[in-house]
Amino acid sequence: MKPSVATSTPATGSATCHYCGLPMSGPALPEERSYCCFGCRFADGMAVQNGSGTAARPMGPASALGFSVFFTMNVVMMTMALWSYADQAATPFETSLRSFLRYGAMTFSLPVLLMLGRPLVSHAFTGLRRGVFTTDLLLATGVLAAYAVSIVHTLRGNGHVYFEVGCVILVLVTLGRWLEAGGRSHASAALEQLERLVPDMVRRWESGKEVSTPRLQIVVGDCLHVRAGERIPLDGRVWQGRGVVDEQFFTGESTPVEKQPGDSLLGGSLNLDGDLLIEATSPPTGGALGRLVEAVRTARLSKGRYQLLSDAWSQFFFPIIGVVAVAAFFVHGLRVNWDYGLLTALSVVLIACPCALALATPLAVWAALGTTAKRGVLFRSGAALENLGGVRAIRWDKTGTLTTGSPRVQRLFCERPLEQAEVERMAARITRASDHVFSQAIREYLAAADQIESLPGVQTVSGRGLRGIDNQGETIALGSVRWMDDCGLAWGTSLSAVLNEPQFATCPLTAIGFGGEVRGIFVLEETVRPEAIEALNGCQEMGLNQAVLTGDRIERAAVLAAALGLPVLAGLLPEDKLAAIRAAHQQFGRVAMVGDGLNDAPALAGADFGIALGCGADVSRDSADVCLLSSDLRLIPWAYAFSRCTVRTIRTNLAWSFGYNSLGVIVAASGQLHPAVAAALMVASSLMVLGNSLRLSTDGPYPYSDPGKKDSEARLQTESASKTGVAP
Repeated sequence: MKPSVATSTPATGSATCHYCGLPMSGPALPEERSYCCFGCRFADGMAVQNGSGTAARPMGPASALGFSVFFTMNVVMMTMALWSYADQAATPFETSLRSFLRYGAMTFSLPVLLMLGRPLVSHAFTGLRRGVFTTDLLLATGVLAAYAVSIVHTLRGNGHVYFEVGCVILVLVTLGRWLEAGGRSHASAALEQLERLVPDMVRRWESGKEVSTPRLQIVVGDCLHVRAGERIPLDGRVWQGRGVVDEQFFTGESTPVEKQPGDSLLGGSLNLDGDLLIEATSPPTGGALGRLVEAVRTARLSKGRYQLLSDAWSQFFFPIIGVVAVAAFFVHGLRVNWDYGLLTALSVVLIACPCALALATPLAVWAALGTTAKRGVLFRSGAALENLGGVRAIRWDKTGTLTTGSPRVQRLFCERPLEQAEVERMAARITRASDHVFSQAIREYLAAADQIESLPGVQTVSGRGLRGIDNQGETIALGSVRWMDDCGLAWGTSLSAVLNEPQFATCPLTAIGFGGEVRGIFVLEETVRPEAIEALNGCQEMGLNQAVLTGDRIERAAVLAAALGLPVLAGLLPEDKLAAIRAAHQQFGRVAMVGDGLNDAPALAGADFGIALGCGADVSRDSADVCLLSSDLRLIPWAYAFSRCTVRTIRTNLAWSFGYNSLGVIVAASGQLHPAVAAALMVASSLMVLGNSLRLSTDGPYPYSDPGKKDSEARLQTESASKTGVAP
């Protein structure tokens, strides 16, 4: 896995780990690479060694760990022989054997100290330079003390030796930290996949020829060549060529979009067909994908209340454990002997190592944020991810949220049915001159509208309709019922009856007239999103109180309420929606508002939790706590269930860490725990938290999982893993 680049957090000045990306305590040091623990330093060295070949670095981290395991096994065997045959030497042979085994164990243990102990000590002192006291310092002190006592006893020829304790601790601690670092890096895999969505090298046009150029060197205005099957490297516009582009990752629309000169392109979208020359309109790190990656990275660096609780406890943890370890050393040293006191203190430090506590919250949040980003759900912060599960009521905007915002023609009525073909032809001609949503709906209803010549000189009257004159000088009008009257067009008996039908009283009507009379009426209807019912049912199953807020007329709201089975509050201005949100908060507690992020900004900002739809090309809608890159409403109950599962995981991790450390310290301080066993238990505890947190890296058993989304994620993972050079 490619390591992430170390950065500094502007708000605090603290560095982030070069390997796993976790923020580090204390100020940043002027170093090329910074690491949050020596495990990440070791893991990064392992990745470098694997990338450059073991022959180039014969004593890299992998080799060091392998040799250390070999030497440790020999030290353990020599120590077992020493305890079994020569610990109490009664003969000259046993005395010689004891001396041989002691010196042999010391000889084999010193390379372990140099290969694994030196990085531990180095990182401990790096923490001191940053003004941070870590358990690495306690571990290094205990291991060095065990080695020092053992070397002195070996040279003096009496007393116990603890070389095997130091070796086993160094091997287990290094192995455990390496696994932890790998887990933290795995939690960053989703963000890394987003960053790898675009190619590293692009084809830039320069002086009439293609030049392979690093993407990060592209500036606004450069012309790039994108072939069929390649990813768009950054935001731009089509300069030359035509192609079909898949923008599903950003918009959620599975249907590819045809692009022609002048059309905009989103960096990270896939060019399915056709060669494109594009003009860059954003810097390499900007654009839709760059803003998305930066938003996810910012969210991961923020802290929720559980992480703040963990951090507050960790601040007191080091001095408390230091005092307990020193007290155990003196108590057992005075009661038994100083060697026993040293081992007890070392056990306390090992079993109380707060690795699991430090991983409990951030790792779960990071894994969850990565999963939600892959699903197209962008949380503003870790706190937002935690808070969504506490929502008790949800309020929906209607237009553009539960409905598509684009009406469609339900039916066409003609005064004389035999004239339907002529009515359709006239409607197609006049609507081609208008971009109004009703005109677009009529054109979509008339399948052959694009093949009919448009009517020249069409006049648009705002709020009324359209009027034009055909080649024979005949006036054609299309628009509202009132517009037909204003144009002096007569109503026939058939269409007059349609106007009086109760079932059409709440539907938008668009009439068309020519030849002095009204010839047809298009009955339109607002389209409810196909996934809206499923999303509403999902929220209902989770016990959320729901209602719809709309500025539409009461008559239309009643129809929608019957269709959705929810109360609909109609005729609301933006301030009225905000008042409705506050009233729901007083009655139910935390309230979430779902809107399109534009005209619903006051309600989104005033709600306890704001959810904005359709943020694929604009992830900077600051009024919402979470943005859906697409408009798939089913992601809302999924995100709610996922948030609750994330909080349960965090609570489980914290409960385990607090309980395990507290009980372990008591047992270790009583002198009932060997340091080697304490080291093994420390690794097991960290791995338990690691595995529990990384379950959030998959969709897992959460409801409302979309198999299509999983397929697209698998495709993205395969693509990011196999992409090299210019071609994806």
